[in-house]
Amino acid sequence: MIDRLLIVCGGTGGHFYPGLSIATELRNRGGHPRLFITGRQTEQQGRAASEKGIDYEIISPAPIPKGLKGKFSFVIKLLKSILESRSKIKSFRPEAVLVMGSFHSLAPALAARMMGIPLFAHDGNARIGKANLFLSRFSKQLALSFPPVDSGGIKCGWTVTGMPVRQQIAECRLAKPEAVGIINSRLGTSFSHEFPIILVFGGSQGAEGINQKVPEAFKMQGDESFQVIHICGTGNMDNLGKAYSDATFKYKIIESSGEMEVFYSASDLVICRSGGSTVAELAIFAKFAILIPYPHATDNHQSDNADFYCSSGAGIKILEKELSVNKLASTVAFFMENPADFAEKGALGARLAKPHASSEILQLIENLQLAI
Repeated sequence: MIDRLLIVCGGTGGHFYPGLSIATELRNRGGHPRLFITGRQTEQQGRAASEKGIDYEIISPAPIPKGLKGKFSFVIKLLKSILESRSKIKSFRPEAVLVMGSFHSLAPALAARMMGIPLFAHDGNARIGKANLFLSRFSKQLALSFPPVDSGGIKCGWTVTGMPVRQQIAECRLAKPEAVGIINSRLGTSFSHEFPIILVFGGSQGAEGINQKVPEAFKMQGDESFQVIHICGTGNMDNLGKAYSDATFKYKIIESSGEMEVFYSASDLVICRSGGSTVAELAIFAKFAILIPYPHATDNHQSDNADFYCSSGAGIKILEKELSVNKLASTVAFFMENPADFAEKGALGARLAKPHASSEILQLIENLQLAI
């Protein structure tokens, strides 16, 4: 069993939380993981790692190079970061290094390569990021969340292991009545498990495009026996509250939640973005989704993620540039005509689920380590 694994988490939550899930799985096995974190969210991420009992170190950021001046600055910062990473890696003495993507991971990855430490990478989207495509030249294996649409650019072996998710997500077994009861108890709502519940959220970025259209689409429904839980994102409560103020159906708006497993379990339809973690979670809970890819995602990777999920029959993709109140309203109306039919379609998503991705990634590393 691998004992000392360094996991380089990149700069965003989409890189950090899957890395934290892998670290938690290794720690639960008796191993000693360590995280490298960087970027603007290090305080929040460090706190989350500490709560799980995971060691971490903060490394200097290396943002995406833009323009000639930006590229020159990036090279200087990269060289400094490689020296910094070498020192920190030497102190930890890992048996392997796993990078979770982004340009922030380049320096630790290259330092590990120079030190002769086996390098592995994980990508959280159907379209592989540029940093991981570059690092695949030096990697033993690339672990993927979904089948890649650009596999021709990968220079090492690759395996679809799935997207690591939190243990609470992977192991949740709540029936809808129980989940609705928990929500009512904690939020002071009076939702009924006998009527459809629509869950709406925009993810860590880009909630605004969804928030602007959804309330009006709901208010256009002739059948108002549905109920809505809308997770609106930080700073959006007041505006969204005004948008829902004259609604006659039951609804609840919250800014965020650390218990998405409860909301997934209670819902019958999900309207959301299509980030890698979201798609992986939809598959685990086998939910039908109206997927609205975040249009500013790098290389439009959320559109590829949505295509992957919809290929199972468990979702509909609507590009934001094509999203109108009328189109969204008609899609919701179609759902309300036969929620049971949508539940059957949602169940098709379960075929894509990989709830034990963290374990599979660790096993992949261990198997290749033994072969060295």
